Amino acid sequence: MTGVHLLDVRERLQTLGAAEAADALRKLGIAHVVMHNLHLFGEVTGPVVGRARTLRYLPHREDAADAPNGPVNRQLYDTIDAGDVLVLDCMGLTAYAALGDMMYSRLISRGVRAIVVDGAVRDIAVAIQKTFPVFARGQSPQPYFGEMRPWEADGDIQCCGVLVRAGDWIVGDTDGVVVVPERLVFDVVELAESKRLHDQFSQALLAAGFGLDDAYPLAPHMNPFLLRYMEDQILPMQEEVDAARMAASRMPHL
Repeated sequence: MTGVHLLDVRERLQTLGAAEAADALRKLGIAHVVMHNLHLFGEVTGPVVGRARTLRYLPHREDAADAPNGPVNRQLYDTIDAGDVLVLDCMGLTAYAALGDMMYSRLISRGVRAIVVDGAVRDIAVAIQKTFPVFARGQSPQPYFGEMRPWEADGDIQCCGVLVRAGDWIVGDTDGVVVVPERLVFDVVELAESKRLHDQFSQALLAAGFGLDDAYPLAPHMNPFLLRYMEDQILPMQEEVDAARMAASRMPHL
């Protein structure tokens, strides 16, 4: 993906939301992309979008050697790119915090867009003052030392029941967090933008007093009116809709 395309994707995804991304992926046959049981610490004024950088934790065991590549969490925090989203697989453990204030500060200096943790974080009062939101299963004052250890960076992980690969796109907002597979991101953007136009038309119809059978979801007899609305923002009259519905009911079903 070129730098130009990368910027275009980021900007277009930021006009959408988690629900719109999830709907588009469902149309593409991808349903297992919505993370569950996350709490939002901090505020978001719109969708939070970035490419995933992943970190996997494993349980501590006294006789086991250290992680093969050393302190991979510190290495990742020192090299993560601006605009990325840090995604941690902490096995859902909420008794021990995977990171806190000092790591937040380092990640801020790197320009991280958000943090998503399948586990706990701490220093919540500090986290909500930061420039990025934190999505996590829970919070704990106890650090992870001696209980689990960072094992691998930028590999495939699970986070809150969803497979996440480094380079996937993360879309998060007050509805939740959705993983958009890298290879599908352009299809997701186009489908979501198209659905948004349909939804805008449906909202206008509902505001004008049309019933759900005509307004949402749009029936085939409403397609000509949709095209006209997209061109000149003119809504149909009820008589036009009734006539179109009647004509559609007389069409033979093959």
